[in-house]
Amino acid sequence: MRVRFAPSPTGFLHVGNARTAVLNYLFKKKYNATYILRIEDTDMERSTKESEESILNDLTWLGIQWDEGPDCGGNFGPYRQSERFDIYHEYTEKLLSSGNAYHCYCTQEELDAQRKIAAEANKPFIYPGTCRNLTLEQKKAFENQGRKPTVRFKVKEGITLTIDDQIKGTVIFNSENIGGDFIIVRSDGVPVYNYIVIIDDTLMNVSHVIRGEDHLPNTPKQMLIAMALGLPVPTYAHMPLLLGPDRTKLSKRHGITSVSVYREQGYLPEALFNYLGLLGWTLESGEEIVPVEKLVSEFELSKIGKSSAIFDFQKLKWMNSVYLRNLPFEKAFDLFYPYIEKAHLTASDNEWLKKVVDTVRGNCEIASDIVKEIGLFFGDTVEFEEDAEELLSTHEAQTVIRAAYELIHSTINAHNYSTETLGSIKQKTGLKGKMLFMPFRAMITGRLHGPELDKILPLLGYDRFATRIEYCYSRFAK
Repeated sequence: MRVRFAPSPTGFLHVGNARTAVLNYLFKKKYNATYILRIEDTDMERSTKESEESILNDLTWLGIQWDEGPDCGGNFGPYRQSERFDIYHEYTEKLLSSGNAYHCYCTQEELDAQRKIAAEANKPFIYPGTCRNLTLEQKKAFENQGRKPTVRFKVKEGITLTIDDQIKGTVIFNSENIGGDFIIVRSDGVPVYNYIVIIDDTLMNVSHVIRGEDHLPNTPKQMLIAMALGLPVPTYAHMPLLLGPDRTKLSKRHGITSVSVYREQGYLPEALFNYLGLLGWTLESGEEIVPVEKLVSEFELSKIGKSSAIFDFQKLKWMNSVYLRNLPFEKAFDLFYPYIEKAHLTASDNEWLKKVVDTVRGNCEIASDIVKEIGLFFGDTVEFEEDAEELLSTHEAQTVIRAAYELIHSTINAHNYSTETLGSIKQKTGLKGKMLFMPFRAMITGRLHGPELDKILPLLGYDRFATRIEYCYSRFAK
């Protein structure tokens, strides 16, 4: 068995395309299939080498390994469509000589006018076959006008096309309902995706095409081309598209859709792979945090649902937090450190920094969260979160602040601040429970929630501890 993932290098790797890559990889691992990476770069204006490199890097980061591709070669290359034009030209000549294709001299303006008429009549545009039977004289006249022809595939009437889709089930198309004769080569000589994809799949011996359902309407056109060229048709499996939480097509307005941004923010590849791998189906056990081996063992195309899957950004973040917490500390620290360094929160005492990270790592959902979490250990003052500032403005909190201020100028010092301050405030004010703990936490950390105070205080140091109390006193209680 042979499968392929065929991205267009016109931007970053979208999570929808990444899901396609992941499911193809699960299929590869389940059936010991060959995985082909093919770059579909016939959009010359938008395709870039940088985009291709970015896509390959993201796939590698996700843990996807391909057996054949532009970077590693193989027996069925080239693996970039832009390097296969000679092959496509040969097949175009076959279609032209057999009468299954013809040159079309209709201008874009003429076609747009026909589309406008169809739209005004509330009808779909179907190319009327204007250039199907041009004489040599008519063709020459058009060429003398400077018109450069496209090549259109001649769609025969009355052909029923049946797709035994591994996910959708049986899907039936009629050749009369696919928009008429369609362009396979543009006027600039560049072949169209719908045309060359079936040629590539055949020549690369692809047995299973697993892709998004947005490609389903293209499939009958590809099958007609295969029939005209005498080529075999692969087994198809069209996955429902990913939707945002509002059940519309997933886009940037919903949240992060680029794999590279997930990388930058500190998501773990294992977590993103796990999440994408289970979108649209579930394990029999109902487990959600599972290794690749478990996904592979239970994966079947028939288990993928026919309805669109919802991309739950919060669930992905939760899943990542589980993976992050389960990392060995040294590996987690190495993951956190670049974010710490970028924020200039490093310390001369690396062991102290490691203790700080270990104290707050459980609150991190993604690696970049570490900057906010360790921030409370740096600086003589802290930025107060809104709810903390509101609390510190109350009469009860001001009582706590004043008591703390008096204590650091009397009995509390560097030797006992972390163990005796709270008890001394309680004794001095008579406050207890949340009335005591919440203002004290807010005063020291600027937040109402976080790691346990008995872990924070020894790492904070007395000088910083005392300075923050003095600041709160001058701001809220003086």
